[in-house]
Amino acid sequence: HNRWWIGLDVPKNFSFARDRIVECCFWILAVYYEPQFSQARKMMTKLIAMLSIIDDTYDAYGTIDELELFSKAIERWDIKNLDDLPDYMKLIYRTVLKALEEIEHMTKEGRLFTLKYYIKEV
Repeated sequence: HNRWWIGLDVPKNFSFARDRIVECCFWILAVYYEPQFSQARKMMTKLIAMLSIIDDTYDAYGTIDELELFSKAIERWDIKNLDDLPDYMKLIYRTVLKALEEIEHMTKEGRLFTLKYYIKEV
């Protein structure tokens, strides 16, 4: 998780967001503590961390117009919607889509069992 988070460069790219990666790791560790669920922990930590940034975007940073564009882009889940978004939202959107693509890839590889508890909860 750490390399991924450092690669996002949260302090620079999302100066408005709280740096909560450690909390995110602990939150998901409470659910997926067994060693065989390490992949699920990694994926869910990424998603929770991104949800935290999205939450901070809606609560403290984005304008109404930007947030409406972002909400519409999320509803469509299409990379073609990127052009309409401000730069900082493009990075959020791309990162979330990439995490979801990783989950899809795990599913195709037959490693979905590592996410079974999360999918059941959702």
